[in-house]
Amino acid sequence: MLLTSVAALFFSIASVIAQQPQQTTANSNGLTPVAKQYADSFKNVGGKVLSDQVNVYAIFYGDWKSSSADQNILLNFVDRVSGTAWYNTCKYYYSALNVVLPNLYDQVKEYTGNDGKTVGSLHLAAALTDSGSHGLNLSDNGIHKQIVIDAVNSGYLSADNQLDSNGIYIIFAASNVNDSGFCSKNCGYNSYSDQFQYMYIGHPGVCAQSCIPSLNNATSPNNNPAVDAMITIFSHELQDILTDPRNNAWIVRSGQTEIELGDFCSGSGVTQEQWFGNVQQDNGGHYNLAIGDSKYLVQTIYSREKKACVLSKN
Repeated sequence: MLLTSVAALFFSIASVIAQQPQQTTANSNGLTPVAKQYADSFKNVGGKVLSDQVNVYAIFYGDWKSSSADQNILLNFVDRVSGTAWYNTCKYYYSALNVVLPNLYDQVKEYTGNDGKTVGSLHLAAALTDSGSHGLNLSDNGIHKQIVIDAVNSGYLSADNQLDSNGIYIIFAASNVNDSGFCSKNCGYNSYSDQFQYMYIGHPGVCAQSCIPSLNNATSPNNNPAVDAMITIFSHELQDILTDPRNNAWIVRSGQTEIELGDFCSGSGVTQEQWFGNVQQDNGGHYNLAIGDSKYLVQTIYSREKKACVLSKN
């Protein structure tokens, strides 16, 4: 997401700023404000994407004991989303070559830096519940990082207690968890250390006006607006962490601002159609992605080829 600062030496924050899409669909097929300004300079600046099999480790932090159905909604999405046309759009983003080749742009369709490694498919590797080992009032991102490390050391996420450098660790916060940056600065963010990538997603029910899309504020596809909003937030952060896991791959830097893939189809001045594409309605809830019998509202993905926010490459 749009960055204004680097938080610490070993990780940078990519935050979902709490903004709602404009309801108008005027000029919805045109470029978003971010795309107008940065699309031409968006390229891989030298780093690698998360490729091959990308293991996902879910940490449900806080009081989830009465919310097994909510956990299943989130885990089912993570486990099945890789097979969708929406997810496959991310696979058009490649790792960078170690050498620079002339005219490479023309050789690899629309994307520079193709070493044959594209974004890999997600694999739900493990999940656990942590009722609050570091308390329920989280004050900084270092605590999020320590929650991940402690979860791995517990043996429940990894049989050998080893961190997965090509994996993604997700902290899903329960409604009883307070975080200093949540609601006021972000609805979720992704970051990294020298050993792993992770993301933190707060519970949108804590600040529904900011972190639940207005389309699903009252009713949502899975009859749980807060959990459905977690999926929407995840769909943004996933784009960033897959294509720019270490802040050195698909990114644009402009002064103190850093632009990643998810920023092109979200934020101020983006219309509802640009943000979510073709939205349908079912039992009062709005969705744009169906996986089997389940329905979800995800953020569109920017296509450099089509110069548009899309739900698939077709």
